[in-house]
Amino acid sequence: MKQSLLKRLCYLPLLLTAFASFSQNTLKKDSAFVFSLIDKAEVFFTDASYDSALFYCNKAEAWSKQTNFKKGIAYALIEKTYILIDKDELDKAEQFPNRINGLGQQLNDSLIMAIATMQLAQIKMYGNKIDEAIVLFDKCIKTYFSKHPSKDAALAYNDYGYALGIKGELAKKTDNLIKALQVYETTDPNNYSELAITLNNLSTVYYEMNNREKAIDYAKRSIVFREKSGDIAKLSLGCCNLSQMYLGVNNEEAIKYQKLCVKYAEQSGDEARILHSYVTSSLIASNQKDVKRSVEFELKAIGLLEKSKKDPAMLARRYIAVAMGAAALKQDSITTIGYFTKAEEQSKILNNKSNLRDVYFQLSSFYKYHNDFSKAYEFYNKHILYRDSIVNNNTASSIAELEKKYQTEKKDNEITRLNTDKRISALQIEKQNALLAGNLLEAKKKENEIALLSKEKELQNLQLTRQEEQLEKQMLIAKNNAQRLQLAEKEKQLQERKLKDSKNIRNLLLVGLGLLIVLGYFLFNRYQLQRKLQEQEAMLKIRNNIAKDLHDDIGASLSNINILNELARRNATDPAKVNDYLERSGEDIQQVSESISDIVWNINPKFDNPEDIFIRMRRYAADMLDGKNILHNMNFPEDTGGIIMNMEQRRDLYMIFKEAVNNLAKYSNANNAGITLQTTAQHITMKIADDGKGFNMAGINSGNGLHNMKQRAEKWNGNLLVQSGKGQGTTILLDMPLAK
Repeated sequence: MKQSLLKRLCYLPLLLTAFASFSQNTLKKDSAFVFSLIDKAEVFFTDASYDSALFYCNKAEAWSKQTNFKKGIAYALIEKTYILIDKDELDKAEQFPNRINGLGQQLNDSLIMAIATMQLAQIKMYGNKIDEAIVLFDKCIKTYFSKHPSKDAALAYNDYGYALGIKGELAKKTDNLIKALQVYETTDPNNYSELAITLNNLSTVYYEMNNREKAIDYAKRSIVFREKSGDIAKLSLGCCNLSQMYLGVNNEEAIKYQKLCVKYAEQSGDEARILHSYVTSSLIASNQKDVKRSVEFELKAIGLLEKSKKDPAMLARRYIAVAMGAAALKQDSITTIGYFTKAEEQSKILNNKSNLRDVYFQLSSFYKYHNDFSKAYEFYNKHILYRDSIVNNNTASSIAELEKKYQTEKKDNEITRLNTDKRISALQIEKQNALLAGNLLEAKKKENEIALLSKEKELQNLQLTRQEEQLEKQMLIAKNNAQRLQLAEKEKQLQERKLKDSKNIRNLLLVGLGLLIVLGYFLFNRYQLQRKLQEQEAMLKIRNNIAKDLHDDIGASLSNINILNELARRNATDPAKVNDYLERSGEDIQQVSESISDIVWNINPKFDNPEDIFIRMRRYAADMLDGKNILHNMNFPEDTGGIIMNMEQRRDLYMIFKEAVNNLAKYSNANNAGITLQTTAQHITMKIADDGKGFNMAGINSGNGLHNMKQRAEKWNGNLLVQSGKGQGTTILLDMPLAK
């Protein structure tokens, strides 16, 4: 949370010091005028009247440039930088620290250079460049502020601790906040606003360490100083924090401070405080099991945060809270995971370990609830990684180092106190001797030394008491961290056991799946083998059919051709007979050629499409009927509807058609003929009719082609019907189911 600068800085004593140290040759009137302008700017800054404050800063800078008063320029720029930081205009503010540092170098003024470095660190920190800010805070503290306690030093310690807290270094954060508190109490005990901020930050540290008692104690002390400072907005913040700390400990107190939080936020009109009151109200509603109302407050808070873009860390926390609420309300998983993802992305940009720790813990719980133990374990490991990087053995060792440091200081103070007691006793003796000798001046001097040493002794006792309290606090933290680590180890073991069980189940499933794959492979091979056998049988059947056709049709025709040729040779002296035999031999040769063409066409895979057989049937019919001057009308389907016929059925259909058309052309003496073929998903129907001489159905010779046509149809469970009569023409009807 960005610390407001307008109430943390009070320049009057600083400026008076600068004024007193300025060269005696500088005109006092001009320098006093410059600092009076800066004082006016500070007054307007305190009232958040930024434009007026900047006006007087610019006026002070211009006057200082006119009189070549470099120190005045430096402090005018310092004041302007603080104003711009508080306005959140960081880009504008960043152009001044280097100029201020340059003026400090020209004046050989270490304080100005230290303040310039601290301001640049604050700009980096509020710009979410935490690593750069930490380096700069460390530099200004080590080079100047650690050796010169002042309210500026306290401010540096406080902000340094805040930056370290963002990185999850709680021990270092605590150390710097305590130093800030000690410096404020020593150098500026009436600076209630700054004391309240530091105490509030300390309460936050203890809250993160799950030490509610200490957190509440510091938060209450902070509220006391808030009330004294009259800062209503910050008082609202303190009440909100305290309300959240009381949740689960004393719910009545939590509700009490939540109401005060809302009250002061509304009085202040501060958007940030209103935002915080939303968050606090959400937590109270959640504690009262009113999850829906809690989510409503969180969404209001997210709306303000996304609009202002001033506190991305807080926005990430709110995404986590809404995701948890959505999960509790059992909203769709996409919405819940979406909010968790936003929180994770925002926290990664900030490198906020605390937020990442909590995001991964909640994701682990979410997937565990949905029985996805693999993902639950994955996110739990990430949670452990970030949690242990914040609170781990390194933290314990850091605390042990602090303990050693405080123990050393405690012994040094005890030695100093003993030396002081001895010195006081010696001075009292010297004072008595001076009185006895009548040297009143010397006696008075000894008395003043005794009084001064007594004051130093009181201060040392106070410091020793604080150190003992600090040591006790650090020991409690160390004990708490050790317990948390033990609990984490137990949780990790539990998760590992669950993962092991999950793996066992997965392994069983994999074994079962492997067996199914082996069985499937075996069945597939068996199926492939059966397919090969079927294909071989089909191929053998095709070969047998081809051999049969060659033997029956072509063989018989070739024998007939041979006989006719022999008869033509023997009757060479009779030209009429020779021509008759050769003509009949030519017809047989033409028939053999057509039969071979039919066989080749039928076994060619590229003619498997039913459209191809229909084209061949139309072409054959047209050739035969045109050759006999028979007018014909053919009606074949344009679209076969994707029907499927195997090679053998395709061949039989064609042979039935060919025989019927051949008989029509040769024997019907028809003038007109009609051919119609239709297809459905299960049947093929064909009708071939002519207006020829017809024939007597009772006198049909079984040796003609009609018998073969019927056999081919019956082979496929089809039906072939022949209708004819003398002088009535002939009609052939075929209904044949499609092969499966």
